[in-house]
Amino acid sequence: MAVQHGGMDDAIAHYGQNATPNIVIIEASSDGGDLVKNIDSLAEVCDPGTQVIVLGTINDVQLYRSLIQQGVADYLVAPFTSKQIFETVMAISTDPAEPTLGRVIACIGANGGAGSSTIAHNVAWCLTRLFDDDVAVIDLDLAFGTLGLAFNLESQQGIQDALAHPERLDEVLLERFMARHDDHILLLTSPASLDADADIDVESFDVLLNLVRRTAPFLVLDLPHQWTGWCRHVLTVSDEIVLTSTMDLAALRDAKGMFDALSNRRQNDAPVRLVLNHQGAYRKTQLTIKDFEGAIGAAPTLVVPHDPALFGAASNNGQMLGAVSERHKVVEGLKSLAQTVSGRDAPKKAKGELFSFLKKKPAKAKVRVKEKAG
Repeated sequence: MAVQHGGMDDAIAHYGQNATPNIVIIEASSDGGDLVKNIDSLAEVCDPGTQVIVLGTINDVQLYRSLIQQGVADYLVAPFTSKQIFETVMAISTDPAEPTLGRVIACIGANGGAGSSTIAHNVAWCLTRLFDDDVAVIDLDLAFGTLGLAFNLESQQGIQDALAHPERLDEVLLERFMARHDDHILLLTSPASLDADADIDVESFDVLLNLVRRTAPFLVLDLPHQWTGWCRHVLTVSDEIVLTSTMDLAALRDAKGMFDALSNRRQNDAPVRLVLNHQGAYRKTQLTIKDFEGAIGAAPTLVVPHDPALFGAASNNGQMLGAVSERHKVVEGLKSLAQTVSGRDAPKKAKGELFSFLKKKPAKAKVRVKEKAG
């Protein structure tokens, strides 16, 4: 990015002597008539294919139409935000022929033992059930990852192999490293070995991330409870962040610190989704939901009650919670969380299901008994 001062006149003079970039953003203060003339002059010095975005002060529909007819990509009227400019640039830069990149959902615990991995695995499972679409799950806890245990599978290769030689990584090699749980869930497991280096190279991870996003509409990242440079990078580039916390004082302190830090880094992105886990595990000593709302300044997206029977059965059997009891209220809450972070509209119900309440019960057959004479 290069910033030039001077406005429209200097832009025309500059690009008359220099090649134009792919996108030129012009901030203009002239009136409507002069602006239209200046755009004609700018078009004469721009290279073919250059996209022009004009930032102006005149809110006039006729002016907007005139600029669009002249070939201007978009016209924004002050006051405008950085998010509006970003979205405009993205809109004119996206190639419609390219496949849509998968949505990245990062899950991390505010404290150790918060249950963030369990939330990540079950959100992935719920996404497949809600949208009947592929979901890739990557375990980034190289030393203590539980993805293989949670889905009851063993994989000889995984995340460490994928990151070892990023320059060689392609779709064919990635398919060898990923294990398939069912028709829709793809898993990139961790070695879960204390000999594994817990640090991850950011550039290698970005290569892997961009490749996986082209293979699945959803990508769930299970992060360890760390605050290293690579963890912050992963959280910053993710579309959604799910922050899981238990309901004690130390967890509240850490959850607030992480929530504030991530919110400041992602001011134009989706808000951090706070999940309070194990509600009721320590009824006499745990903090309340209002305590978290007051300290953090945001209501939790989901509160998960403490249910040892449900979670224990799923863990011991290598199953997701919905496979143990799909209609359990915990599973319904996780489906709601999955819907929230999906970035999609709720799937429509089938017509028969939608109007099932209108169906009348079949009338019972009436039986008449005739008495014999005499």
